[in-house]
Amino acid sequence: MTNFSNTEPEKKNFLWIKQTLDPSASYIIFENDLKQQGGSIFDPTHIAYAYLEREKIVWQQIIDMELSREYLVIRIVPGKEEKVLGQIMGYGFPENTIYYIYKAKEVRK
Repeated sequence: MTNFSNTEPEKKNFLWIKQTLDPSASYIIFENDLKQQGGSIFDPTHIAYAYLEREKIVWQQIIDMELSREYLVIRIVPGKEEKVLGQIMGYGFPENTIYYIYKAKEVRK
């Protein structure tokens, strides 16, 4: 996943996300069921985005129209997964928010 726009959501699905992740980077992927929540929890004015911008962390919102789910894919420097996750959750995403952490694969010589 090399083209993060930080602005316009992409209409894709979770399989597409997994297939396009760069194995040399780490990712946190938040998932939201639009039917269950009654709408997006990834409001572009959410304070978590200011943190991401300040830290120069890129992200992309993905909307799966077939499953009525949305994903927030955040690309981070390997080794900082837990720190970034803690910061973002601390900015008020619901406690029951589903997330996945994909850690970068070690580069082998």
